[in-house]
Amino acid sequence: MPNRVEHRDRHVMVFGPAYLDRVLRVDQPLIDPTLGPPLDQGFEVIGTFGTGSTLELVDPTGFTITIEPPADWPGPTGEIRLAQPIREGLSGQKRVQGRAWQDDLGGMGAGYAAAFGGSLWSALGPDSDAKSRAIAQQLARFGIAHHPIRVPDHPADWTLLITSGEFGDKLPIGFRGCHAALRPESLEPMAAEPCDLRVVASLPNRLAARALSAPGAAMRFFAPTWRTMLDRDRPLSSFAASIDVLSCNRREWEALDDREEVAWRVSILVVTDGPNGSSVRFTTPTGEPGRFQVPAFPRARPPRDTNRAGEAYAATMINTLLDHGWSAASGVVDEGLIRLAVERAAAASALVLDRLDFGFPSGEEIDAALRAGQVA
Repeated sequence: MPNRVEHRDRHVMVFGPAYLDRVLRVDQPLIDPTLGPPLDQGFEVIGTFGTGSTLELVDPTGFTITIEPPADWPGPTGEIRLAQPIREGLSGQKRVQGRAWQDDLGGMGAGYAAAFGGSLWSALGPDSDAKSRAIAQQLARFGIAHHPIRVPDHPADWTLLITSGEFGDKLPIGFRGCHAALRPESLEPMAAEPCDLRVVASLPNRLAARALSAPGAAMRFFAPTWRTMLDRDRPLSSFAASIDVLSCNRREWEALDDREEVAWRVSILVVTDGPNGSSVRFTTPTGEPGRFQVPAFPRARPPRDTNRAGEAYAATMINTLLDHGWSAASGVVDEGLIRLAVERAAAASALVLDRLDFGFPSGEEIDAALRAGQVA
């Protein structure tokens, strides 16, 4: 599979973070499967304390995931306190064994820039910051055109990403620096540039609202996070009219209080639910609401990693719509076209589950999987 996907001559601008991901793979589910579905949620950190041979993730309720890392693990170790519960109702301690680790390019901004073949605008710290230099090198390595927004006196962001591979857990723990210091006005000059598609991913609502509402984009796509849905100071509904397509996972969607109001304001809404497939809401050419479910695309074996499945899904769906001439200006879409786009999206997300590194399937690979009826 290619790392970066090229599409038709289309000017795509992506606003979102590029991180360094330190990926730690573990040997079993992070919580007992009888207590609910796999984890797929980002976490912020209160602090890291102490040293030791193990890594302990402690949430505010006291529930702890203790990880015995591989022998060559470079860190961090010790206790990491999380800002929110891992899941309501959990107690005690879960112990898992680390199998392997790697450093990789991460961040939804970098993922969507690669999946759309677009240019990325994201924050970096000063040139003297080692992590900022490493992120720039990774972006160049994958051929992603990058326009850094420099934030003095703040280091680059990075993420500790715990994944259980075939068991489906993805638990990113964010250590935030330069993106938290961005101001909305710093995005405005770039966001006003005309483009065929403007993508805003994983930015706080105060930044996302400014980038999405700027003029000049023929189509606007928003990929939120769990934090987006909980933001009471700048709720998603306050700028939903500036969004043409919204894609998120089920847990994120259900965390949004006024989700029905948001659903009516966007042209296309997709809610993914891992192995349970996805649901789609849209407006038909007659002005009537349309809705359907799509099962997860069949696979002949368990996934190797669930990271980047959301980016693969949404980017493939939108690229398919645009490749077939869809215009967001109308606010409506033919059901046959949106079904085709979502079926290709499901295949793309199933294909990316085989990757342990950064990258996305090509259009040829997606079409081959569709012809075969499964990822073999």
